[in-house]
Amino acid sequence: MKKTAEALRATVRRRLRRERILLAVILVAWAALLALTLSDQLPALHADLRASGFLSGFMMGIFIVAGAITARQAHSLQRALSDDAELRRFQAREHDELRAHTERETARAYVQLMPALAVVAVLAGALVSFESMVTVAATLVFLALVLLGVKIYYKRRLAAPEAE
Repeated sequence: MKKTAEALRATVRRRLRRERILLAVILVAWAALLALTLSDQLPALHADLRASGFLSGFMMGIFIVAGAITARQAHSLQRALSDDAELRRFQAREHDELRAHTERETARAYVQLMPALAVVAVLAGALVSFESMVTVAATLVFLALVLLGVKIYYKRRLAAPEAE
């Protein structure tokens, strides 16, 4: 039992480290975008105020939402490390079959809906300006590549034998 608890704590520490790194990357990207916006260095800012407003608002919104979700997850993991009752709740959530099934189905539906969502986002960007449309399309391509990279990483990780 003690070995299982220590293994669970190690898993939580690993996830917490990953969440903190992700949060740092999000904050750096958000700060860089904010600096570019405030210093008038975004390319669209020199040509079209509507386009620049859309671009900066769209990207800032994405970073804020991603940062909030990541911070919430990191806080939850930190609580699980500091309290045994929270650690048991974390373990129960991790082994909940209904939750795992729901997450798989949600991810599958999101991946299936992504092309339609991409078309809607690109068309909405096109209503503002060409630069906005290209920015939204580039963001979607980047997110799709990240999703593919994560999928490849986990396939390789799960296929590799565990070091004992």
